[in-house]
Amino acid sequence: MRTTSSSLTNSMPPLSPTVQSKFYIPREQRSATDCIYEIDNIYDQRLKRRRRIDPTRELNYTPFRWDQHKSVYRRVKHMLTTFGSSPFQRLLFPDLFVTSLVAGGLTYYNELVALDAASQIWMNGNGGVAAGTTAIALLTGFRLNASYGRYNEGRKLMGTVTTASRDLATNSLMWVTSRKGKKRMLNLIKAYSAALTFHLNKKGAHHGIRRCDPSFGEQVYAEYQAEMRDIFFCHDDQEDEDFVRVCEWFRNSDNVPLGISTLMRQIISGNVEQKDALNRELDIHVQKLLHSMGGCERIQSTPIPTCFTRHTSRLLFVWSILMPFAIYPACGPFFTLPSTIAISYSIMGIEDIGVQLEEPFNILPLRQYSDGVYDSVDFIVSVYPDDDGEDT
Repeated sequence: MRTTSSSLTNSMPPLSPTVQSKFYIPREQRSATDCIYEIDNIYDQRLKRRRRIDPTRELNYTPFRWDQHKSVYRRVKHMLTTFGSSPFQRLLFPDLFVTSLVAGGLTYYNELVALDAASQIWMNGNGGVAAGTTAIALLTGFRLNASYGRYNEGRKLMGTVTTASRDLATNSLMWVTSRKGKKRMLNLIKAYSAALTFHLNKKGAHHGIRRCDPSFGEQVYAEYQAEMRDIFFCHDDQEDEDFVRVCEWFRNSDNVPLGISTLMRQIISGNVEQKDALNRELDIHVQKLLHSMGGCERIQSTPIPTCFTRHTSRLLFVWSILMPFAIYPACGPFFTLPSTIAISYSIMGIEDIGVQLEEPFNILPLRQYSDGVYDSVDFIVSVYPDDDGEDT
C-alpha cells in the first residue's frame, strides 16, 4: 500500500538542505554538454585536480580524443608534463622527499665527513639489492594488474547499468499500459543511475566537495536533492511522491538504488492489463540493474587483501631507502640523488597507479554515465510515438 507524501514528510527529516547546491547545474541552465566539468586542457583534457593528492580522472573518450591519445608526439608531451602528473605529485611527499633526504645525507657524509674511502658508507648493489629490485618490480606489476581487474569490472558493470536502463525505458514505453506508470518508470530509471552514483561515491562524483568542510554531509545532500529535483521536475510549489521517497531514503542513509528498483517492480506488478511474459521481460531488466549494483558494492566494500598491499608498501619503502647505498659506487656524489629519485619514481609510480585503480568508482566518470542515462531516456521518449500515434 502506497503512503501519501504528507504522511511521509511527517516522519522524516526536513527535505530542504540547510545549504545551497554549489556544484550540480540544472539541465536548463547548461549552455554546453561539458559545462559541468572543469577540464584541464594541459594534461589531455582531464578533469582538473584540485589537490596534489587527487588521482587522475578522465571523461569518456571521443574520436578526437583517440587521435590525441595515439599521436606520434605523445612521448614528448608526456615527458614535458611529468612533474604535473598525478603519480609524481602524489609521490612527491613524503615518499620521494624521504628518499631524497637519505640520498642527500649519504652523499654529504661520504664526501664531506668521511676521512677516506674506507670510512664511506655504501652497499654492493650487484647482490641482494638487485634481486630485491626484481622482486619489487614483480610485486608492483601484480598489484597493478589486480587493481586494473577491479577497474575493468567496475567499468563493465556501469556499462550494464546504461544498457539495461535503455532497454527498460524502451520496453516500458511499449508494454506499460498506464500513461502515469510510464512516466513514473522513466523518471525512476533516471533517478536510479543518479542514486547509484551517490551510493558508490560519497560525494556523488562532485569531487570539488571537501570532506573537511563542517557541512560536508549537508552539502552532499544538497547536490543529491538538486539532481533529483531536476529529474522529477519538482519545484518549490510541488513535490512528487517518488521524489519525497528518494530524498527520505538518502536522509536516512538507506540503500536508495535498492528502493528505486522496488518502486520499479511495484509498477510492473501493477501492470495487470499486460501479458505476464512481457512483465517478466521488464523485470529481467530490473534484475540486471540490481545485479550490476551488487557487483559494484562487492568491489567497493572488498579491497585487494590488505596483507598483500601493506607488505608491498613496506617493501617499497625499505627498498627506496636502501637504493642510494646500492647505486652510490656507480653514480658518485653528483648523480646518486637524481638517479635515486628517477628509479624510485619509476617503480613506486606503478604501485601508486595501482592504488588509484583499486577504488574504480573514485576515478570512473560516474557523473557522465548518469547524464548519459538521462539523455538516452529523453531521446527514446522523443522518438517513440505516443498513444495517439503521434511523436511526443
